[in-house]
Amino acid sequence: MTVLAFLGLGLLLQTSLGLQAAGTDRWVVRALYAADAGTQAEIVTLATGAVGMGTFVLADDAGLPGMLMGDYNVTVSDVCELQPPSEAVDPVTGQTWDTSFRARHFFFRSAATRDAGLLVGLTQAAITQDVTIMPIPVDNIFPATTCY
Repeated sequence: MTVLAFLGLGLLLQTSLGLQAAGTDRWVVRALYAADAGTQAEIVTLATGAVGMGTFVLADDAGLPGMLMGDYNVTVSDVCELQPPSEAVDPVTGQTWDTSFRARHFFFRSAATRDAGLLVGLTQAAITQDVTIMPIPVDNIFPATTCY
């Protein structure tokens, strides 16, 4: 009986630790999605001709109770241009766009940190991404830091 009791307690402990690990993975994946949202917001900002790069707060699911609810502080940094603006080519037809449009080639780094109440930096994730944005009107070409 004693041996079976210890085996049962060991199995219970292993199951409990597995559930805790799965819960941590969920927050890391959400932080990764939040970091990716930062690069997507930067793409939209740059495509409109505005200079981006900054910090914003991405709210988590408001329906989550207690400590499960939290916000992600997303910081986009290291935005630089990989090469000079080039001709914008339609990826489907292979034809060059009008000369009033250009393709821009950027590098982004985006990091997200999950804060839950007073627990700052509970979960973190960061991504880097090379992105080509096109077509951008030549009128919206703004200077960017080069990294080539």
